[in-house]
Order: sequence, then C-alpha cells, then structure tokens
Amino acid sequence: MASDQTVQSAVWAIELGRGKNVLRWVVVVLVALVLSLVYTSRQFRGLEKREAIDMAQLARHIARGEGFETGVIRPLSLWQLKTYRADHNPMFENHPDLYNPPLYPLMLAGLFRFMAPAKFEAKVNDLLYGPERWVIVPFNQLCLLLTLLLVYWWARQLFDQRVAVTAGLLLLFSDTLWSYGISGLPTTFLQLLLLTAVYCLFLADRRLHPPEGAAPASAGATAGLVVASAVLLGLCFLTRYLTLVLLLPMAWYAARVWRGRKAGLWAAIYTMISLAVLTPWLVRNYQISRSVLGIARYGFFENDWLTRSYAVDLSVAWSLRAMAGHFLTNLHAYWIDNFRAVGTDILIFFFVVGVMYEFRREGTSRLRRVLLGCLGTALLGMVFIGMPAETGASGVNGGNLLVLFLPVIAVFGCAFFYLLLDRITFRMQLTRAFAIGVFAVLNVAPMVFSMLPPRRGLLPYPPYFPPSLRLISTWFDKDETGVSDMPWAVAWYADRRAVWLPATPEEFFDIHDFVAPHNTRFILFTPYMLDRRYESEIIHGEYKPWASIMRGQLAEKFPLRSGTPLPPQNDLLLLADRVRWKEQQDTNTTKSTVSP
Repeated sequence: MASDQTVQSAVWAIELGRGKNVLRWVVVVLVALVLSLVYTSRQFRGLEKREAIDMAQLARHIARGEGFETGVIRPLSLWQLKTYRADHNPMFENHPDLYNPPLYPLMLAGLFRFMAPAKFEAKVNDLLYGPERWVIVPFNQLCLLLTLLLVYWWARQLFDQRVAVTAGLLLLFSDTLWSYGISGLPTTFLQLLLLTAVYCLFLADRRLHPPEGAAPASAGATAGLVVASAVLLGLCFLTRYLTLVLLLPMAWYAARVWRGRKAGLWAAIYTMISLAVLTPWLVRNYQISRSVLGIARYGFFENDWLTRSYAVDLSVAWSLRAMAGHFLTNLHAYWIDNFRAVGTDILIFFFVVGVMYEFRREGTSRLRRVLLGCLGTALLGMVFIGMPAETGASGVNGGNLLVLFLPVIAVFGCAFFYLLLDRITFRMQLTRAFAIGVFAVLNVAPMVFSMLPPRRGLLPYPPYFPPSLRLISTWFDKDETGVSDMPWAVAWYADRRAVWLPATPEEFFDIHDFVAPHNTRFILFTPYMLDRRYESEIIHGEYKPWASIMRGQLAEKFPLRSGTPLPPQNDLLLLADRVRWKEQQDTNTTKSTVSP
C-alpha cells in the first residue's frame, strides 16, 4: 500500500507538481544544446573577424604568463611609444598591447589554461583550430544561454509567464544572437555583463518601490545591488571601451532608484564606482604609452591607414571640419541602418511601434525609458567613434552596441504583441493560436534560412586559410618577425609576431632598419588586401604605395627578395630574406590536400 502511494505521489509530482517544471527545463536545456551543436556545425568555419582573432592571440600570450604582450604590432603603436615615452623606446620585442580592452582576453586566457598544450599545436592541414572549437565558441554560447535565462526571469517580473516564455523561445532561435555566439567577438560576454548591470538596478528599484501592499526592502540590500551594477558597468568598459557612453543613462537610472533619498548623491556614487573599476587599467596604459587609452584613443579616426602609419600627422585629422564631417557621415549611415544593426528579428518593429504606449506599472515604463536612453547614447557613441570595417560575415560587428539590447527589446516587443492580440476578439481559439504561430514563424525565419542549404564553405576563405599560415611557422623561428596585411591571423595561426603592413614602403624600411632588432624576415600578402578593388583601392587608393611590389617590381634596396606563392590557389604571396620553403612538391601536396 505504501509503495502504491509512493508511485502515485511520484506520478502526481511529474504531471502536476515540481517534477513537471523540472521536465520542462530539462527539455529546454536539451533543445538549447542540440541547437548549439547544429548551428555551430552548419555555420562555424573558424574565426572570421579580425578583432576576434586579435583578442584570441592576445589571450594566448596571457595564458603563457607573458602578460598583455601582443603578436600584432601596429605601426601606430610603435609611433605612440617612440614619440611619447621618456626613453623613446618603441618596445618592439615584448610589444605591449595598447589597443584592446583587457577583460575578454583575460577570460579566454583563464580558460586556455585548462587546455592541454598539445591542443595549441595544430597540424598544417587542420581546418579548425582547437582553441576556437573547444574554448572560444563554447564560452560565448554559454554567455548567450545565461543571458537568455536572465531575460526570461526578468520578463516574468516585468509582465507575465506567456510573455517570458514567448520572448525566451524566440530569442533562443534568434539568428542574430547565435551569429554573434559563434563569431568569437566579446559581444555575448559583454551583453551578459551589461544586462546584468541593468537588471541589478531594476531589482533595486523594485525593492525600494514595490507594488502597492508590499513593504519596501532595506536600504542596505538595495545599495548592494546598485554597487554591483556600477561594478558590472565598469567591467563592461574593460570589455568594450565604447560602453562608457552608457554611464549617463545608467547613472540617471540609479538616481531614479533613489528618488527622494539623495538621488544626486547616488548618481555620483554610481559614476565614481564605475570609474574606479577601470582606473587601474587606465593607469597601466598611461605608464606605458602616456595615453590612458593607448592607441584606442584614435578610434575616432578608425581606418586602417592611420593604424598602419608609422609617420603620423594628426594636425589635419583633429581639425573641427574633419571631425564634423566624420560625425555627419556616420550619422547618415547609422540613421539609415540602425534597425539592421539591432538584428533581423521582427520583434524590433513591435518594440518601435509600442514605444509610445504607457504601461501601467511605473517600474516597467521607467525601464523602457532607460532602454531608449541607452539606445540613443549607444547610437551617438557609434556615430562619433564609428564601427571598424570588418571582413567576413555580414551584419556581425564587434563595435555594434545596439545588438546588446536585443533581448530586452524582444521582451517589450512580445509584450506589445500580446497587448494588441488581447484587444482582438477571436471567434475561435484556433485563430488566435494561428496568429501567434505566424508571429513566431516570422521571427524564427532568419535562423531557418541560415540552416537551409547551400552550406557555407569549410573555411572563411578568402581571406583566412590556416594551413598556409601554419606553413610559415615551419619556416620561421619564433623570435623572427614578419610583416603582413593581416598580422592578427599570422599571430594566431602561425604563432609568429607580425607588423601590420606599414602605410608606405618607406615606413617599412624605417621599421626594418631602425626598430626591429633583428630586422623583419618576411612579408605576407593575402587576399585581405589583394581582393580589394584593383583600380580604386590598390592602384589609386590606400595600397597604392605597395602596388609595384605586389606586381613583383622590387627596388634594388628591398631586403626581402625571395618569393613564393602559397595555397590554396597561389593567391598568397610570401617574400622572405632567403629561400626557406621546402621543395615545390611538398607545397603542392599541401595544396592538393586541403581546399577551401
């Protein structure tokens, strides 16, 4: 009899009690894992964004115990150190990174330490690099899933269960979020930090000003949430410098949380805590380069030409006319494309239409105003600084701040959709279900189209072809330095230091003769540059000074005179100080073994 009661209790728990919820969550977790595996297998071809590759190679240096030493040597960084350091030392060897924020590379470095050293030693013909497959992508996807879990809990408090479930499921199948999840960019990690910071302020507001009939929480517990939010916002800055523009709406939100209780003081405290978190890193940069942001301060002029320049003249660039023209050009472009920058989800349009609707809960309306303020300041920050030009997957850019708020936008979009739906009188329940189904299909469609054939190529080529880059590591020692138009890929896949191709051959000669201790041993030209428009960008554009050398017309004093093409289609050109490569048939074997 007792056993029968036990069985009945177990069945009741599964069907109606806590077990039912457990089963639901188990199903959701399994769906998320399967989706992660399927999407990654269909879409991931290796790292495609230069920022992601740059941060990965920096993380490997940190994991080795070498500190923030980079294998990507930017001529602008050499100029900054030579010009502003007291000893005028460009620090070519053990070159410090003065470009990237530190937190994301630190996180990757901590994970890299758990990898066996053999995982970093890839064979020449390996298509995917182990750290990308087993560390970088899983970490970013974990951050994405944690963000969705946070947003689900948040939506339940903002609205109700149906909005939370709908928003959570639609975001789980968001092609925009998953494309960032496999990009290797710090976007999903930054998204988790930023939304947690906003959520802490939302909880603090809810506790200090609860719904009618509930007692407010103690000021001490609420203060802890505000401090936690400020610390998290400081960590956001250490992940992406541009997020500093969000300090204004976040400090305003903190002041609104403490309205009537020295709100201005709390806004100041929030600001000071956030700035205190990032101060040690700014001090480090200043001690090394006499600039608190290193060469990232030149982000306003974000273009490859400046970063590749060793003889820098900023007198024209800093003029008011140049700055105003830069601002207006970006404003026009981003004003047209701002919806596209948020993502492809139809939920965005429901959010935009519902912006003017006033929700009954004051906390919900206040959060929406904060969200609009964050979107506005993020857009202005992007207009002022600009987003780096990237190759590879379209629509994925590490400088995009608008996409960080997509999960919360989706929650408000779902809420407004159900608000409209509840005002429609359906004669049949099936018709209502059909409307919800159409709404879901429209939002899931971008991911469905991404998963359908034809499948993307096995490698992000052009320009990245890791087997050819690994050949370089077999021909040159670790203490030898090269030059390349995509030095981040040389530093990551070949594990060799590389100077970003200087703006002119004359600047290359200066670095080769007077800066590099043992001179540079090779130059690698890749499709990153060779695929540019021949007439406007190579013959008469940014790469004009190098056009004759790319055609094989080497000056008599040019130090690197031995050359060879590299696979897969002989469209990578390697110039070296002497012949180092093996017999041609070995290269042909590699060429025939792997094709993009």
